[in-house]
Amino acid sequence: MLLRRGVNTAGALRIDVLSMLLLTASAIIGVFVRPHPLTVLVVVFIGAVGAGPRLCTGRPWSPADAITAARLGIITICTAAMIFQPGLSWTAVTLAASALLLDAGDGFVARRTVVTAAGEAFDERVDALFVLILSVSLVPLWGPWTMLPGLYYYGFKAITSLRARWQQKLPHSRVRKIVAAAQGILLVTAGSPLAQAHTWLGCTAAGIALTALTWSFARDIIWLERGASRPAISDATKIRTP
Repeated sequence: MLLRRGVNTAGALRIDVLSMLLLTASAIIGVFVRPHPLTVLVVVFIGAVGAGPRLCTGRPWSPADAITAARLGIITICTAAMIFQPGLSWTAVTLAASALLLDAGDGFVARRTVVTAAGEAFDERVDALFVLILSVSLVPLWGPWTMLPGLYYYGFKAITSLRARWQQKLPHSRVRKIVAAAQGILLVTAGSPLAQAHTWLGCTAAGIALTALTWSFARDIIWLERGASRPAISDATKIRTP
């Protein structure tokens, strides 16, 4: 139910408009930052993958959704700033850090206003998309293996759609959340100018991110494969990137 703690219909409409304005403005700024046909394609891709499914639900947007939209907008501008250059500039690092900080904000606001399944899925998709973008940006620096953290989520989702055992709800795990939060920090560090100047730092940060994510996925997959007979656990997971 959308109406809760003072979030009325008129307020929801204002949030919808604000969210659309944020997404539109970020797309325009992204193209302005790096004017090129490829930038347009990238901006459209980010909007379609990140916000498209949320828009298709037709449900009113919550305050937390507006924050997630702002985060997606920052990610769009950050990605535009990274096109045609290996790794991240200090400008891109600053934008990426801002997006990571907002990631904590949408959950905080959701718990104090309204929590919706559409909003949780929106937040999850934006998180996964950002990890994918950061992973791809590291390929020119450290090699194709850095793409794996970004591909795990989509591979997991693809298999989940085909395998019934993987469709169980995972139990709450603080470790999973820590690994998820650490992905962005580690990948931004791995692509930063500091890491570009010190190869050991970039490879170490990217390696830790991949190792932690591989372990987290493996642990959950083992639980899912062994837990077909267990009752479903109702705790909703925030993101399926760890």
